Order: sequence, then structure tokens, then C-alpha cells
Amino acid sequence: MKRQNKTALLAVLLATLSGVPQFSAVAAGQDNTAFEKINIAYQQFTLPNGLTVLVHSDHSVPNIFVGVWYKVGSKNEAAGKTGFAHLFEHLMFQDTIHRKGEYFLPFNKAGAVGMNGTTNLDRTNFYETVPSNALDLALWMESDRMGYLGNSITQQLLDEQRAVVKNEKRQGQLHPGANVYARFLKNFYPKGHPYDHTTIGSMEDLDNASLADVKQWFKDAYGAANAVLVLSGDVDLTTAKDKVTHYFSDVPAGRPLDRIDQWIPELSQVKRDVIYDKVPTVSLNRVWALPNNSAKDTTLMELVSRTLAGNKNTPLYRLLIDEKQLALGVQASVNASDVSSIFSLDISLKPGANIDEVNQLIDTTLKKYFKDGPEEEQLKAINLSGEIELLRSMESNAAIGTRLIEGLTQHNDPLFINQQRQWLSTASPKDVRQVAQRWLDKPYYEVRLLPLPKANAMNGNVDRTKLPAIGKFEGKVTMPPIHQAVLKNGIKLVVAERHNLPLVDISMQFATGSLADQHYAPGVAAQAFSMLAMGTKKYNMSELAKQMDKLGVSISGGAGTQNSGVSWSGLAEHLDDVFALAAEMIRNPTYPQVELDKVITHIDSAYDGYERDPMRASEQVYAKAIWGEQHPFGKIISRAEAKQLSRTTIQRFHDHEIGPNNATLYFVGDIDLKRAKELAERYFGDWQQITPSPLAKIALPQGDVGKIILVDAPGAVQSHISVGHAVAPFDKDSAATQSLMDAALGSGFNSRLNMNLREDKGWAYGFSAGISNAPTGDRVFTASGTVQTDKTAAAMLEIKREISDYVSSRPITADELQRDKDSAIHSIPQGFTNNGAYLGSMINADVYKVPYQRVETATQRLEKVSQAQVEALAKATYKPKELTWVIIGDLSKIEQDIRALHLGPVEVWDIYGHQVR
Repeated sequence: MKRQNKTALLAVLLATLSGVPQFSAVAAGQDNTAFEKINIAYQQFTLPNGLTVLVHSDHSVPNIFVGVWYKVGSKNEAAGKTGFAHLFEHLMFQDTIHRKGEYFLPFNKAGAVGMNGTTNLDRTNFYETVPSNALDLALWMESDRMGYLGNSITQQLLDEQRAVVKNEKRQGQLHPGANVYARFLKNFYPKGHPYDHTTIGSMEDLDNASLADVKQWFKDAYGAANAVLVLSGDVDLTTAKDKVTHYFSDVPAGRPLDRIDQWIPELSQVKRDVIYDKVPTVSLNRVWALPNNSAKDTTLMELVSRTLAGNKNTPLYRLLIDEKQLALGVQASVNASDVSSIFSLDISLKPGANIDEVNQLIDTTLKKYFKDGPEEEQLKAINLSGEIELLRSMESNAAIGTRLIEGLTQHNDPLFINQQRQWLSTASPKDVRQVAQRWLDKPYYEVRLLPLPKANAMNGNVDRTKLPAIGKFEGKVTMPPIHQAVLKNGIKLVVAERHNLPLVDISMQFATGSLADQHYAPGVAAQAFSMLAMGTKKYNMSELAKQMDKLGVSISGGAGTQNSGVSWSGLAEHLDDVFALAAEMIRNPTYPQVELDKVITHIDSAYDGYERDPMRASEQVYAKAIWGEQHPFGKIISRAEAKQLSRTTIQRFHDHEIGPNNATLYFVGDIDLKRAKELAERYFGDWQQITPSPLAKIALPQGDVGKIILVDAPGAVQSHISVGHAVAPFDKDSAATQSLMDAALGSGFNSRLNMNLREDKGWAYGFSAGISNAPTGDRVFTASGTVQTDKTAAAMLEIKREISDYVSSRPITADELQRDKDSAIHSIPQGFTNNGAYLGSMINADVYKVPYQRVETATQRLEKVSQAQVEALAKATYKPKELTWVIIGDLSKIEQDIRALHLGPVEVWDIYGHQVR
């Protein structure tokens, strides 16, 4: 199912750490009042068939995270059987002898969220968060596929999912650097090592997978004794025991899997791999092996990664980016796995930088680090930020359940987190220095990724004949108490009180954005907000980063079209210090020239990548095709225009467009209006008013309707399709109808477009459609996705047919409407489990000019939508005869077939929207 793309050098290999947490314990001497609420309680039991069960009870939100971790991953695959674990992940969502139809449908109807499955080197997992009244459904579904899928797999199902997986593999290969990860596994690990191949496997092995092979894989790997089940949320131990025993006791136990338990790669000398691809800049990556038999060392290496290259105040960042200006980015990461772990260092070089010089500087920095180690203050800052992240994660039953089950499956201790917190909180600079030298002062594997030169069981009594009835749905969203005030200088305050945790989320929103660029220069709004952290009158960029680390806070800005903002969050007890820092950044940025020069360099690098990879142009070319070249939404900014930014222009934008009288300050969390007003007055009360530029009214689209635009991507193994047209502005009265109309056609997993191109045809990994959000002006309906090259023209016909049928011969059915209505209604409460969700809802309410409490009536508005209303709105909205197409692919293979369709006039454009022919 959904999976991270593991292609951008090896940094993607080091995603969210499974064995090393991105949190730590409270530093010695630190006030830990806020962290006393960190208490992850659980209970554990095992069924006679070997199924291990973890239960965490928290009745504050009426939902339950249900997760099943199977201790089987790509490491368990024999030669010639690569990709089996991942292929089987897909098959686990297919029919069983007791259940037919799409796996997600019952869950959608129940209002479940977060349903998915993933596979990695060590394990395969499946999970969902369901309303409390649907626990029986989740347990029935999970136990049914655990116990009975093997006898249900048919040749047709195998062929269908094999095609989906192959398209997923092709889609991953579209991106520059896509083969780096597979090459790393092959060359870093010795032949025969469990990690010497990718999780997705080879095309040859996938093609050779027989029905007998697949059935045997299920029998060997998916027994109850090889699985762990976690229930986290609104459930008690007694209920959990009764229901799990009822549904899982008849599942066969299976047998333990034979495996290699430890094999740490050893290099006698540096091993260097040079790879060329369509990347914009040179990248340098080093990888060292780490032990799997010393969890403490692997844990402490996370401190090494964060103090060596984790932020702007670390030695490699300062040396390579700030002082020598040889790099655009520096990252160090740890990835903990069962058989062996790795430490990775990734450097993205500045164009023209000498890679050998960078290598020498890395060696020099490492030697100094081995001698001096990190500073004590750095470790304290990391500990604080980590504890805040841990505290914040406790708002999520899914996060807690995942933490417990990964602790058990990887370290035989659900609360292994506490051991890691203890190691991290007591680690001294000397400890960190010594562990770094122990594992990094030895030969390593190096990848140089270079741009291509430019050239042309027991007897059960479960009724498996039908799904369990879903209990009565009782979930609802209630907005917290909201209070408002206005300061004398015009700043509007909106405060929502949620006192469950000592956290406050804050956002200062301004009524300005890229629509104001026309008065300055292209991209000025984006840079004015994104560069706020690069220096102020009081602090330079490094000092700002250090202050944020000290407070355990992140303050960031971003610009939209008509609304932009700066957001931060922190512990309630630190709000004075956090507000002082945020106010300094918002009111007094200096936009240092040295940092702007780095931004300009990044712009060059970004355009290099854009020009080497035509697939990146889909959004820009499609926007121009719909809106027209003269429209602000349709203009494709050239490299030269993007680089026209000057410090003076950015500062002028800040001084004229960012001020108190076009600002709203939102608070959500452990705070009341009195405290919020006190903070706002203290840090923003004397801010002088401005006269912002009026934002131009959004003009009507000016693109040519009905054209087919082709962009050449020589050698592409898939084609990217974008198709659609402009639609009417947002209407709050028909918003609920529109959301259900969208869901059936293209925005849901079970939508017609996705089911057709992914499930029925096997031509795409996924295909979706929907109408863009915008508070004013026309919007855009878009259907988009990638399809295999030889099916491009046929896919276009299918897309057009689905849209045409939806407004004529096959309008939405009662079953489709009820399915999507149930899913939408039941999932609404799942989206409101943390401060950030309420903050986003309040901001959107102001942007769309609706009441803050509008979300409380969402259920009623959705329930009232009728089949006739959806059908009428669809006919008024979708225009199958006015579709504009943008197809990016290998024109030598697809152009002739597309022209033969005669769907409209065909033009060939380049990636900047210039007509080639």
C-alpha cells in the first residue's frame, strides 16, 4: 500500500527511526513538571496459539488503534523469491473465503481512519484506527485474513496484485536517483545477507511468483505465533481478552521462521560507488555499519547524528554550509534494523564544489569530534525537544500503540522507550564522543551520486459467513470554548481552551500572500515568510536555531495565495520565552544577504532538477494550460525571474504587508483569553499599523479549453496524466454535496477512477481526482496519476468515459453515496484528536468566512445530502466535453496513439509551457 519512496540518495532509508526514538529523557537538573504526564501503561497476554496481544487503555477519545505486526519482511526471502513479503502485503487486502469485495469498504462505512499496511526489511504490519463501536469489525477482519487468506488466493487475484506492485515499482523508478537504494543494498551487504535486496523485489522474481509459491509463503509466515496484536485506546483488558480470544483462537499457530539473527558488514577499506542519474547536484553519502547486539550504542549514535549534523549549530553544517559554502544540505541519520543497523551521512553539494575537498573536511570534522565531542548544552536541548515530541505523541492512540508494539517486536520490551530515555538522559559528551569513535573511525561505504552530463489452532465458534454488525455511531466533534479579543493596533485574538496537556499551539495569520507578489517580485511572499528564521536584529541564524533548540520549539513561516502565517507551539510554562523569540522573528527579520545568496543557489539547483526531470513539470504546465499564461496562477516563473529577488525587495514586502492590522493570532491548548491577551500585548502591542496592498480579485481562467498538451520525457517508464477544467467558486451551502460527489468519482480509495485504473486494469498504482480548495474565485477539477507507458492512450479513454458516465448513464448510486457518507461522517471525530486539528479548523473557518463551530454540524449536513443533489451538482460541475489534458511521458512511444484518439487539438510543449510544435 502507501510507502515512502526510497530513492533520494540514502536519506530516505533513514525515515522515522523504528529502533531509535526521536525523543529522549529529561536532562539532569531540568524542570520536568510537564513530563510527569508521560505514562504509557499497557497489559499483555498470549493466546494458546501463540498470538501475543498488547493492550493500552485510554478512554479520552472514542477510538481504538488496531495494529498487527507480522515478524516477516524482505530479510526472510530466499533467492529467487524477492518481493514476496511486499507482494503478500498487497494480497492481504484481497478476498478471503468468508469476505468478498474491497477490504476498505466496511472500514470506510464504520468511519475508520489510517487503514494501511507496510513492509520493510524486518516486518510487515497492518493497522487502522476505528471508532470504539467498530472493534468487533476490526478484529473479525484482521483474524479472518490471518487465518483464512491462504485458501482464498486465486490466480486472478495474484495476477491483479502483481500488476499493481509492478506499477508501484515503475512509479518509484520515475524519480532521479531511484536505483541508488537498490545498489546500496547490493554493494554494502555481502551476497546472501538478508538485506542485500530491496523490499519491492525484482521484476523477474515477481513475474515468476506462482500461486503455489504464494500459498506456501502465507502458510510459513502468517501464523498467529509469528504475529503481535496491539489495541490502543478506548478498550479495557477484560473486553480485549474476550474479543481477541473469540476472534483469533481458531487461527493456526504456524511455525517459527528460520532466520539469520546477526550479520554486521565489515569493510577492510573504503568502498566507493559512483552513480550517474538525472539529479540536479552532486550528492555524497557515507554509510557505516552499526551493531544490532548493542541497543545502547545504536541509541547513543542518534545523539551523534543530531550533534554532528542535526541543525545549523552543528559542526558539519557550520563548516560545509556557512563557512566554506560548499554544500546545500547536510544530514546525519541512524537506521536501526534487526540483523544490522547503519549510520548515514548525506551531503548535497553546492554546484561547482569539489567533492574531494568536502570529503577531506568531513574527515577533519570527525577527528575533532572524536577528540572533543558535543557540548553539554546540545545534549540538554536534544533531550528537551525529544521529551516534548514524546509528550505530543501521547495525543494519539496510534502513536502509543505503535511505540509499544515496536518495542516488543524489536527489543522484547514494549516499554523499551524508558530504557532509551534513561540512556539518552544520562549520556555525557564523553559517552557520545566515545561511541562515535567506536563506530565511525573505520572504513565506510561511500556513494557519489552525480548529475548526468548534459547531452542530447483451537475449534472456533466465530461466524465467518457475515461481518459483525457495526455498533451505533456516537462520535461527534465539539469545539472547545473559543474567546476573542482585538488589540488597539488591530491584532485579532482567537483563543480555544484545551487543558488536557500542558501544550499550546499558536499561529499568526496575515491577510497577504503570493497575490501581492505583483507589487514586488515573483516569489517574494514565499521568501519573506520562509526566511524569518535566517536572522533578526537581535540574533543571527545560528543563534536563532540555538534559542529554538534551548526552548524545544520550532517557529516556521509559510506563504499561501491570499493568506500566510507563522506557527509555533510549546510548553505552557515556556510561553513567555517562546513568544519573545517569535515576536523577534516576525517583527525584526533582517533577511541577511549571505543567507539570501544561499537561497538563490538553492533556486539554481531546483531549476537544474526541474530541467533534468520533465515529470516535475506536471503541476506547472497543467496550471498554465488551465489558467493561461497571463493569469497569476498560470504563469511559469523562469529561472531568471526567480533569481531577481533582492534583500531590499523582501524587506520592503515585510514592512508593508506584514503588520498588526492584517493579522489574527490563534491559540489552542492550555491557555485562556487573559493569558493570551497578556502575551499578545507584551510582545505585539506596540507594533505599528501598516497599509497593505489590496489583493487583486482572482480573474477567470484564460486557458484554451479542450486541448491535449504533451510534454516529452524520453525514457520514462510511465506517463503522468493531468486532466480537468475550471469549476465554480466555493459555495458553503453545497460543500457537503461536493465532497460526496468527489469521493465517488475520484477522491476516495474506492472511487470509480482508482478502482478502474488500479484494481480492474492494473495500469496504475493509484489515480485520484478532486476539486481544489480556494476561498474565492474559480477553482479547478483535476484527475491525475501515473500509468504505464503502453496504456497511456487507453487510460485516457477510460478516464474520459468514467467522467462522462458519472454525469449521464451511470450517475452516483445509492450504495456509493451511503458508503462515502458513512465513511465521511464516522471519520470526522478521528480528525480532531490534537491541538493542531482545532487550530487548522479555526483558521480555515476564518478563511472561508464560516462560523468556528461549523464543524460541529458537519454530520448533519452530510446526512442531509441526497442522491438527487449529488447527481444534479455533478451534471452542473463536470464538463467531459471541455477537458484539458496534460500528458508527460516518452512521446516516441505514446504520441501517435494519443493523436489517434481525436479527443482534441494536440500541442507539444516544453517544461516551461512554450509550444514546441
